Amino acid sequence: MTQVSGATGEAGYILHARPWRDTSLLLEVVLRESGRRGVIARGARSNMRQRGRLQPFRPLWLELAGRGELAQLRSVEEMHALPALRGRVLACGYYLNELLMRLLPRDDAHPELFDAYARALAALACGASEAPVLRGFEKELLEQLGWAPDWNMSEDGQPIEAGRFYRMDTEQGIMPCLQHDPEAVAGLSLLHLAEQNFDAAATARDIRLLLHRLLAPQLGSKPLQSRELLKLSFAGK
Repeated sequence: MTQVSGATGEAGYILHARPWRDTSLLLEVVLRESGRRGVIARGARSNMRQRGRLQPFRPLWLELAGRGELAQLRSVEEMHALPALRGRVLACGYYLNELLMRLLPRDDAHPELFDAYARALAALACGASEAPVLRGFEKELLEQLGWAPDWNMSEDGQPIEAGRFYRMDTEQGIMPCLQHDPEAVAGLSLLHLAEQNFDAAATARDIRLLLHRLLAPQLGSKPLQSRELLKLSFAGK
């Protein structure tokens, strides 16, 4: 935590907000140094200025009090303005938020994942192609939370070869396979994934399927609501 304008706090974003009692909001926030936390914003629903700041996708400086299950919001400032997310870009933002809500444990700080989230939101807000932004964040999330294999190496200890085929086993990692295996992906796709080359049309589908296959056991059987929005917004991204 650092100090800005005399107030001790830290950078954060609102992931979710819902009414609480008569005039307050119950927030789920992600903080750079403290991770995901539950926060009560007392009186925020009757304070239009504060309520206007407590919106998703805005870079905020949050000052909190209390270390229990629910912290108390003392003050909030907007750090800088970003263009509003609209349409299918808004659906992408909700997808990022839902991934953090479902997969990031409470009070588990991951500053590099926070920074990746901030970069993804800024890229979406500034008009970047949506699919590469989503793939980059999914990859970072898997790596930061310890669920990613070595993208450059198969489980038999051999380097990934562009011309061979592999399948992703969620328990054993990357396994060599034959081309006709129903889960086969080209080695080139894995190499592009390792290099964060998400723009190549020839490997984009494979990369999406690989990342989603790794996310699936962590997400469980409950569908992501935001992923359904994405399917409606644009197929195959």
